[in-house]
Amino acid sequence: MRLHIFGLAIALAAGGCRERPHVIEEAVGPQYSANRGLFLPDETRRSIDLQVVEVGEQKGSGTLEFEVRVYAREGNVIKASGGVGIAPARLLKTGQDVAIQTRGNGRPATTSPAFTGKVVGVSEQLRAATGHLEVLVELAAAPESIVVGSVLSAQITLQEGEKVITIPKSALLQCTEGSFVFAVSGEHFVRTAVKAGGSHGEVVEISDGLLPGDEVVARPVMSLWLTELAAVKGGQACCIEPPKGK
Repeated sequence: MRLHIFGLAIALAAGGCRERPHVIEEAVGPQYSANRGLFLPDETRRSIDLQVVEVGEQKGSGTLEFEVRVYAREGNVIKASGGVGIAPARLLKTGQDVAIQTRGNGRPATTSPAFTGKVVGVSEQLRAATGHLEVLVELAAAPESIVVGSVLSAQITLQEGEKVITIPKSALLQCTEGSFVFAVSGEHFVRTAVKAGGSHGEVVEISDGLLPGDEVVARPVMSLWLTELAAVKGGQACCIEPPKGK
């Protein structure tokens, strides 16, 4: 009887001293929630050099740059139109000068001469659908190379007017779904739809979707977008890291 109890005690002792399986804690990486947005741990933020800026507000002045497409040609006179944000469009006046340059390979041709056209009207017909106003311009004595369908670069010097909301150009994400920014919401980043207006220098005007004092990701918005896409399509969220040394 004593032998049986002694053997049982040894068996229990041996069982209690067995090495427990080592539990490996899984590292927490980028996480996405449809309700809360995208969460990035500090290590990921550092690795992609994530930068956040506060939404600014400034006078609607400077140079307004936009594209126009030629829709009619009558002799040497061309008629073209392009979309412009509501705030800067309200600063335009009929008869205002427009500097127009031809484009090459989808980009402004830096060596192409600039022609002076005129603003002939501002239409609100497309406002409900696009959030932009349509600026109508005409150019007399246009070269023969400018035909119907040509896309031209237009620049207008604006007079100082009402305040407009601005963000860095790098903060604007433009994709097939529209224009977006990644707004800061606590510890998360929420992709937020915005209506972009004119641009001047390194900033772009926002006519709807943001308020002064909001914070948005200045860069790298494409990495955040790819991370969200991976999560939405069922994959594991991941951030694209920039090449080493950059």
